[in-house]
Amino acid sequence: MNQESRGAEANLDLLRSLAVLAVMADHLVPTWRYCGLSVPTVVQMVTAHIGQAGVIAFFVHTSLVLMESLQRMCGGEPLQRGVVLRFYLRRFLRIYPLALVCITMVVVLDLPAMTWRDSPPLTPQVVLANQWLVQNLVTGRSVLGPLWSLPYEVQMYVVLPGLYLIATSARGPRWLVGLLGVAVLGALVLGEFTGGRLNMAAYLPCFLCGVLCFALRQRVRLPQWPARGWTVALAVLFGGYAWLHLGAGKPDTVVGWWFALLLSMAILVFEDSRLSRLNRCTQWIARYSYGLYLLHVPVLWLVFHRWRLQSLPWSLLVYLGLSTVAAVLAYHLIEAPMVALGQRLTRRTPAPAGAAAVPFPWADAGERELPLGVAAMEPAEVWQMLHRH
Repeated sequence: MNQESRGAEANLDLLRSLAVLAVMADHLVPTWRYCGLSVPTVVQMVTAHIGQAGVIAFFVHTSLVLMESLQRMCGGEPLQRGVVLRFYLRRFLRIYPLALVCITMVVVLDLPAMTWRDSPPLTPQVVLANQWLVQNLVTGRSVLGPLWSLPYEVQMYVVLPGLYLIATSARGPRWLVGLLGVAVLGALVLGEFTGGRLNMAAYLPCFLCGVLCFALRQRVRLPQWPARGWTVALAVLFGGYAWLHLGAGKPDTVVGWWFALLLSMAILVFEDSRLSRLNRCTQWIARYSYGLYLLHVPVLWLVFHRWRLQSLPWSLLVYLGLSTVAAVLAYHLIEAPMVALGQRLTRRTPAPAGAAAVPFPWADAGERELPLGVAAMEPAEVWQMLHRH
């Protein structure tokens, strides 16, 4: 990918990198405390529920980049059934393989879901629900803590093509603002009847903020502030989220909605980073972020419960180093091969020169096919899907 194309994605790489590091920090601090280590007060303050902010940032980022992925797959044509099916297959092969490996590891090694609280015994129903990533609908338990967010992503994949149709329509932004308002109001009403148990309703507004960002990104060119302000904006947003949660027992859903909305609007108003060293660093972290997200908890267990390291600096270095090694191995052994498999399964075989395109078996009568050059993904898109969640 050329430098110009990379610059257009560098800000999102920084967002994704900060999001996964926030989750890792949020899980490290209570593990330190659980194991009897003294944690400076300022560290506890700046990491208060910061992992939840990281997950919300993932939701905004995911919906935005998957809207752009659908746009590339359509290649300027209307969204067709074949594109939707290819999209679903690619997402399945992107999310499920590593998740299934992690679930198997937890069951076989009898690992805890989290490293700062006890985990009840696993049942076949809990394991099966986690394997299908539907635990939020069935048991409410994740066998590994970070898995809790994946069902929400998978369930959003089902409706993302429909949201893409709305976002690309003539009045897409207006419709999305209306849907966002309905989602917020519906969640507030639902919370009154369920005692605050919102499930998917708590995060639907966050995903919609990412879709709205995509719709506005296609239409509106706002005044662009200097790229260095993007780093400051992220620090303010994440720091503000932590500050608003000082002493809070659990994350505030409404604060999360505001965080998602402000973040999605901030994406629109900053120039793309041209700092090559920073861009390379965040690109690297973003590529391995899915592995870091899922595997850092088993690493925490190894470092603090098996090896029982008692030095804050030393344990931090070992934690970061082993998490990185695990994520790199997971990427090259599991993630990248599965994404490549998805590419092969969904790429159409080029027809001989002058031959008519053969419709997919599931295409409706008269449905127009994508051009062959569009159906076969470009190298830039391959690169992007290989390093994005």
